[in-house]
Amino acid sequence: MDGIFTFLFNTRAGLAVLFFGGIAVIGIIAFVTEKRTHKMYVDRGPASEDEDGWIL
Repeated sequence: MDGIFTFLFNTRAGLAVLFFGGIAVIGIIAFVTEKRTHKMYVDRGPASEDEDGWIL
């Protein structure tokens, strides 16, 4: 274990592995949560002219 931690935190290559691994993990999490959200909130299509969001 000591060799792994030494590689990850004391070498440039190890820091690059941590950096790009973190980006990959965050990308996977974002993809999964986007799919869940897309299933929960179904697109209702374009809004009609009466429903522009402004109340006068």
